[in-house]
Amino acid sequence: MKRLFSFLLLASVVVLMTTNVAQAHHSFAMFDNKTFVTKTGTIVRWAFNNPHTWLYLNVKNADDSETLWSFEGAGVTGLIQRGVTGNTIKPGDTVTFMYCPLRDGRPGGAIGWVKLADGKALNLADGGCTGTEETSRKR
Repeated sequence: MKRLFSFLLLASVVVLMTTNVAQAHHSFAMFDNKTFVTKTGTIVRWAFNNPHTWLYLNVKNADDSETLWSFEGAGVTGLIQRGVTGNTIKPGDTVTFMYCPLRDGRPGGAIGWVKLADGKALNLADGGCTGTEETSRKR
């Protein structure tokens, strides 16, 4: 009986600890995950770290000036499982990318996919932005 009680107590503690971890992850409420936008930009930095990767790109404006945009992507473990590493994307690369914009209008959002100059497409999404090239609109 003592063994059963110890097991149930331990199982309860494990369940409670996992619930807190799951609740700690943020929602995608800050992103408009019904809008898919495609742009081209030059990679400034690829921050390949947990809990989320970040992709920073310079995007040309209509007046030929540039704006630094930032995009949240999936965590390192998920990307490694997809074949994406910290060296897959390099500063200076020009890429086409799809994203779901921030609702507040700042330059950035949740990254969906990135297409490299050689045509290779990478899925960097964290599950909240999963549009395709056909569903994207240029902005």
